[in-house]
This record gives sequence, C-alpha cells and structure tokens, in this order.
Amino acid sequence: MNIVFKYVEMRNFYSFGNVRQRVELDASPLTLILGQNNDASSAESATGFRNGVGKSALIQAINYGLYGKSVGNKVKVVNLVNKTNKKNCEVIIGFEKDGIPYRIERYRNPTGLSLFINDNEQKNDEAQGETKDTQGNIDEIIGMSQEMFNQLVTLSTSVEPFLAMSSSKQRELIEQLLGITQLSDKANNLKELFRYTKQEIQN
Repeated sequence: MNIVFKYVEMRNFYSFGNVRQRVELDASPLTLILGQNNDASSAESATGFRNGVGKSALIQAINYGLYGKSVGNKVKVVNLVNKTNKKNCEVIIGFEKDGIPYRIERYRNPTGLSLFINDNEQKNDEAQGETKDTQGNIDEIIGMSQEMFNQLVTLSTSVEPFLAMSSSKQRELIEQLLGITQLSDKANNLKELFRYTKQEIQN
C-alpha cells in the first residue's frame, strides 16, 4: 500500500476564513511549511511571528478530512469551524493510493461528506452516500484507524504517547500494525456468541 497526499484545501476551518486556501503536500523531496504572523508587532519576539498562523491547523485539517475528528479527539468538531463566520466549513483532501486518485470533501454547518475515486463520486446504493457508510469506505481505503494514523503520521503533542496508553490500547495498535486484528475480532465474536447463547439458555 502506497498513499501519497497531494493537497489539502480549507475554508472557514480554524483560523482560515471564507476564502478557500490550498496547500500542496507532494513537493519533492519535502514540503516545509513556515508561518509568518503579519499582525505581530515588531516589539514581539521572533517566535511571535511564527505562532497562530495556521501551521497546526493543517495537521488538524488532514485528520478531520480523513476521519471527521480532531487530532487525538482533543478538540470538539464544532470548535473546528471558524469562530467568526461560524458556517460553511470545508476541508478537501486529495491523495493517491497505488496510483489511483482519491478526493474527500467534508463539510460542517451544514454537514456533508463525499468520496471521489477518479473524480467519480461514490454513493451507497441504499443509503445514497450516508455519512457512516462513506466513512467506512474511507477507513478501508486508508487502511488504518485514526489512532494508528495519529501515532504514525500526525505525531502531535495532542496525541497520547504509545507508552502512556493502557495495555489494551497498545495491544489494539500492535495488532493493527502487524495486521492481526482478526484475533481480537474473533475473540469479540466469541464473547458475543457466548452472551447470546447464555441468554437463550436462560430464556
């Protein structure tokens, strides 16, 4: 599996206003993003010119675009919407997987989610693009949970460190990483079967 993020676009997301902003993510060999706060006064320190200009918002936008949640789930989704405009929040993220182009468009106030493969919108036959079904398709394409994405890609201070996690969470991530989640799935299925059988016997 080879995923290459191509770009992310934002409108009314965090500090980004009503004019859509696009950031290219596939520069070679690296994409370096620096911020400059033009509103900072000359009396402020040099670091003041780098703070609050939207660098962290890019990481949030990628995470929100893919999973519909904030990094580490530390920020409520409603608080991702620009506080001035309070509506028409958009995040569009484009990427390629194994040479196939994908695009995710996610909206808030009003809420919406669309998945495009080769510029063709994907719709569930029965649900007609219902959010939960579309998100399930996206999770399958990305091939990892939000928790795994945060640990391997995001690497933010908002993410709980692996060694600070409970043993059960650590086991889940290790199983995902090694591709052996079937063991936990089977154990959960057995628990459910045991519960159901016990209830049937009691009945």
